[in-house]
Amino acid sequence: MIKAIQIFIVSIFITLISHTNILACEVCGCGNGGSFFGILPQSHKGFVGLRYSYKSYDSHLSSVNLKAREDFWKTELWARAYPFKKVQVLAFVPYLINQQTIQKTGKQLHLNGFGDVTALANYNVINTVNDTVNHQFNHNLLIGGGIKLPLGKYKFDLLSETEVANANFQLGTGSVDFLLNLVYTIRHKDWGLNYDFSYKINTPNSDNYQFGNRLNTNLALLYFKKINSDFTIIPNVGLSFEDAAFDTKNKIINTQTGGYSTFGALGVESYYKSFSMGINYQEPIMQDLSGGELKANARLNLHFTILI
Repeated sequence: MIKAIQIFIVSIFITLISHTNILACEVCGCGNGGSFFGILPQSHKGFVGLRYSYKSYDSHLSSVNLKAREDFWKTELWARAYPFKKVQVLAFVPYLINQQTIQKTGKQLHLNGFGDVTALANYNVINTVNDTVNHQFNHNLLIGGGIKLPLGKYKFDLLSETEVANANFQLGTGSVDFLLNLVYTIRHKDWGLNYDFSYKINTPNSDNYQFGNRLNTNLALLYFKKINSDFTIIPNVGLSFEDAAFDTKNKIINTQTGGYSTFGALGVESYYKSFSMGINYQEPIMQDLSGGELKANARLNLHFTILI
């Protein structure tokens, strides 16, 4: 069943890059490794806005003394521009708040500050929406890639009363990483399907720590409801899948990292004149993270965007 879901989702991107066996000293949720693009506002327009996301994990599930809750809040400035007709450029600047609570003692440790910055460029391969000919089905396909720059603090080698000694808990990865992505939307009348794929290729940082390559993919069924000439809402339901290879330290694999998770997603997008708002809630369906020592909980994503 698990393999069937993986094959179904990933098969849309014909050739999937193979995993790289990529050690953390402890089990911990990952606040700096994943990407969620969701349903991007109108693909033919530029925008600037804010996104908010919350996710949490329960870690060290088999340990009475180490069992903990990790919470990750992210507020992100995002923007999109069109330097050329078929080329869009996106930028993401996140501010992060990470908190760990030891369940036995109630002790809390936290980090906060700016995270790593990401820039992407996509080429609009297919777009029938703007054609002069009417189509029964409209298609929009974007393919591109980008880079993540290590501007967030990475202090895995430092121990103090106010820091968690875990690479996955840090504000940044300390490495320059690369992304490949694809976004495809098909629409027939008031219904549509949106699919996005992102694959992150991580490189070693200055501590010779290398995060495992990560796959993120989302599939959503959309319903377009036009309230009036200025106001449209788009309820949506779908699946979100993540997979991460093992991390390594000095090329030594840590089998207590990596794993997969699948989430059911429910959301709604709204457009009013030049403004867009959206909410997306994700509930875990199945998962196997860090050898069973990590459990992902429900997630929430919000955005407020001004279309340009």
